[in-house]
Amino acid sequence: MSSEVLQRDRRGAVELLRIDINRSNSLDRAAIAAMLGALEDAEANAESQVLLLTGRPGIFCSGLDPAALASEGDVLREDMHALLRRLLGSRLRVVVCVTGHALGAGAALLLTADVRVSAKGPFKIGFPEVGQNQPLSDLTIALARQRLDRRAFEGATLLGRLYAPDEAMQAGFVDWIEGAGRALKAATASAEQLALLPEAAYVNALAQVRKDLL
Repeated sequence: MSSEVLQRDRRGAVELLRIDINRSNSLDRAAIAAMLGALEDAEANAESQVLLLTGRPGIFCSGLDPAALASEGDVLREDMHALLRRLLGSRLRVVVCVTGHALGAGAALLLTADVRVSAKGPFKIGFPEVGQNQPLSDLTIALARQRLDRRAFEGATLLGRLYAPDEAMQAGFVDWIEGAGRALKAATASAEQLALLPEAAYVNALAQVRKDLL
């Protein structure tokens, strides 16, 4: 199944969602709504246990769409926060396969996931907002504070440092790195393992572990 901005496929208990919007895979309100809709559809299917989110080779998600930010920035940010919170609190375990640049909102998506697998490649991960004279949201900062290495926190947020995949792993944006041709396979294998976790126990633990974010 697919939409204009997403490629969707279900493989057993794993729902695969591939961001495929435009050259930069940047998110406008329609793209965020499509992602929320896909998440809701997956949650409504009792067979689905894991959401596997990925992008195209060379680009995972470059953040919020600049034109949409200029015309409806506050509403667009609110929509993005709703998506991030929905991912954080979903009964589905979330796995992200980083296929390329993950910037701004794209990097925030990584920090909502239970498992983050990155491909090798000449791309960057991080929050460029400060250098672009844009604000970092309270939710983004809270996500970074909880998920990133303490020593990397201010560099990633206050200074807007961007990281190559190996540096991003040390900073805490991703859990491990695979060759470009193996990353999605490794992420899928991880998703299949997470699907075996008892759902009720996962949801109960989720409420405790992420209560401050939720």
